[in-house]
Amino acid sequence: MMEWYQIISYLLTNELRLVTGIFCVTWLMGVSLERRVLPLLAAGGCLVTALQVASFPEAGVIGTEILFAAVIIWHYRREQLRLFLFLIFFYEVGVSLWDFLFSAGLGVLFQSRKFMDTAMTEHLAGIWITRLLMAGAAIRLRKRGGGQAELIRPVSAAAVLGLLGAIVLSEQTLLPIDEERTGSWIILSMVLLCAVMFYRLTRQRDMEAEIARLKQEQAEILERDYRALRATYAANAKLYHDLHNHIEAIYQCLKQGEFPEAMQYCEDLRAPVREISQSVWTGDKATDCLISSKMALAEQRKIKTEVNIEFPRNTNIRSVDLTTILGNLLDNALEAADTAADGQRFLALTVRRINEMLIIKVENSYGKEPVQKEGRLQTAKTEKDFHGWGLKSVQTVAERYDGTVSTAYQDGIFKAVVTLSFQPVKIE
Repeated sequence: MMEWYQIISYLLTNELRLVTGIFCVTWLMGVSLERRVLPLLAAGGCLVTALQVASFPEAGVIGTEILFAAVIIWHYRREQLRLFLFLIFFYEVGVSLWDFLFSAGLGVLFQSRKFMDTAMTEHLAGIWITRLLMAGAAIRLRKRGGGQAELIRPVSAAAVLGLLGAIVLSEQTLLPIDEERTGSWIILSMVLLCAVMFYRLTRQRDMEAEIARLKQEQAEILERDYRALRATYAANAKLYHDLHNHIEAIYQCLKQGEFPEAMQYCEDLRAPVREISQSVWTGDKATDCLISSKMALAEQRKIKTEVNIEFPRNTNIRSVDLTTILGNLLDNALEAADTAADGQRFLALTVRRINEMLIIKVENSYGKEPVQKEGRLQTAKTEKDFHGWGLKSVQTVAERYDGTVSTAYQDGIFKAVVTLSFQPVKIE
């Protein structure tokens, strides 16, 4: 029969094991659990502890913990249940492996088998070392934020070190350890390492496929915008070509005293002329095409637009970098402005030069407050690893010009500001 302090110790370590496991696995899946899950996790820890007190087999305890965690995730994201079961199973294998490694390692260090006997108090030392390291890693991960790479790297390192640790224990002679047991852990650690590699390769393949799809969509959007702008230019060219005919028609109306007809004729000509006068020109054809198409799209969606541009000529800022920044910022702004109520939708683009610094500011209405985590803007889309690349691309380009990217939200208005340092280029 366990002592009361052993029961409390197992309860706390089981809670840490379950909470850390759910946190890490859901982090990889891009799932945010609500606070109401915490009581369920506490109940799960109590259930697992009760099974241990009743001397339930270790495999049965781990299976119960996996089943309990699966029930929780099934309630929130049942379409990802298979992925969750895969991750939580190998998480449990990894934790059990390190419980064994630390317990056996302490046993070898102090040359005592008490550390490997689950009925002895000394056995808790190895478990507590594992749990504290897990909790510390989870806290650090939460503070640093980041994506899957922040978690995959330490998991891969832990799998490799676990395999090496199991091999070292099988070869040591200071403390006799059952060869069948060490052999089983060597095999399991190899399976764990293969699972980590398989997961990394699978996610990398999926991410590359998603990036390829997004690039294809961007290419299609640019092609659509180009066709629309080319059609506009063709219509404007036709207008200029027929200008002398229009002038002659108006002149004849005025000469014959048909003033209403002349006014109506002028009104019919105002729309295409107004489109020409409202075009945005930076001196870069690709940028001009992009901004014009995005503003036209905003007007189609009944989004009020405002454009103020003071763009420096002959700089080292590449056209492809400028269109990357403006394209991503304007796409995000259009998507966010669509969420605002009718009559409150707006998008404002400002480009200003201050000495040798270029300031690009995009402001837009936003119907809901954006999600931020540790001061970083988070994508609101489900597959977080496959989205949110827009601002990352902008950040990458800004760093190329020693620039910065900042975002802010206040009173229904979202603002993104990009600063770029440029150098004038002489044209010979």
